[in-house]
Amino acid sequence: MRKFYLVSLLASVWLLAAVSATAQTSYFTKQVIIVNGGNYSDPDDYVTVAAYDPVSGETTEFATIYTQSVQDVLIVPPYAYVAAQDSIVLLNIDTYEKLASVEAQGVHQLVANDDVLVASFWYPVTANFVRTYNLSDLLPQHVFSEISDEAAGMMVIEGNYLFVAIPGTYGSTTGKIAVIDLASNIVMDEDDFGEFFAGVGYFAMGSNHVNVFMKTPYGGNSFNVATLNFQGEVEEQYTYEDASLANEAGCIGQNIYLEINNGIAEYSLATHEIVNPALVQPQVMSISASVLDTVNHLIYLTTTDYYSTGAGFIYNMEGEDVGSFEAGISAQAIAVDYRASTGINENFLVKSLNIYPNPASTTIHLTGLDNSEVLSAEIMNVTGKVVYAGNDNKEIDISAFRAGVYFVSIHTSNSVYTGKFIKN
Repeated sequence: MRKFYLVSLLASVWLLAAVSATAQTSYFTKQVIIVNGGNYSDPDDYVTVAAYDPVSGETTEFATIYTQSVQDVLIVPPYAYVAAQDSIVLLNIDTYEKLASVEAQGVHQLVANDDVLVASFWYPVTANFVRTYNLSDLLPQHVFSEISDEAAGMMVIEGNYLFVAIPGTYGSTTGKIAVIDLASNIVMDEDDFGEFFAGVGYFAMGSNHVNVFMKTPYGGNSFNVATLNFQGEVEEQYTYEDASLANEAGCIGQNIYLEINNGIAEYSLATHEIVNPALVQPQVMSISASVLDTVNHLIYLTTTDYYSTGAGFIYNMEGEDVGSFEAGISAQAIAVDYRASTGINENFLVKSLNIYPNPASTTIHLTGLDNSEVLSAEIMNVTGKVVYAGNDNKEIDISAFRAGVYFVSIHTSNSVYTGKFIKN
């Protein structure tokens, strides 16, 4: 049910990134992806995926996933990854086509890092609670069998280190946190932090620490927050009474927006105060999902009764209702699709680059360049991370790259040459 965890340089606009030396880049909200679990009591009411266009105000359903509930949706443009009960599905949200799926019974939350998709798992599975998949085709990569119990939210820090919340099975009285090195696929540590951490759900970065949020158990009326330093040591602990915490909508700066008491509250990561306990007033029906549009400073929120009706609302940062959208009965996953826009120098030429062999496993050869001076060469993965930077313009060693799709840009004195290849 968590939404969008990180906005990276977008793979769909890698060409614009390649000419960034002559361009100014900004971001806009292309669409909001809404995943609806349907009527819980109807086995024939399947999961559906829809796109809301913030310009036209229209919601268009474009995919059906033949299962009964949805847990999460993650966007790495131009792709959306949906965690839906017993599978993970990869969708192209430019063409609105289904590209791949993989069996994943008990999938819970998703996060991406480089060319890897990481998934946490919960009931009904009893082992292998964190697993990784290839971001481009969902092929399984690694299983972290050392993770001891049901896992929830995850966060990547300092490049390759994954923090994993481990609330355990229903009724667990303590909470655990694991740290995984994704570069080496090693579980570095898993600690039981005791009763205060029961219900550990998700994380948020502070200025020099990690904030840990413990969700309120069913029937409870308080929640806990703790801070950890980067060595995993507890620094501070806070308890908030008369406040029932569910999921997060997102962050702007040092403020995080939380689902509290069936509304949206503003919480300061700097002072650890609930700045506004009812920024968005409590809803009539249960909140099923929420997400913060950090470009337009809007909150998208869905509500449901889980069996007959649901609704979608849009609020500004003053908590005012500024719009609505079709959401379906149980829209329990929602994410914002951010894209990049740029102004490019029209005198700067963009040309095609020939790359062979393609696919390749050890070395790529580059041809098609003119005799201009080569200023730089870059290779980016599908999440937009630069994995190679140098000035080679004839061949590049890719043997250390992970399997997947990569984008090459060669900067010369008057042109940018671009191409893409597949690493086996």
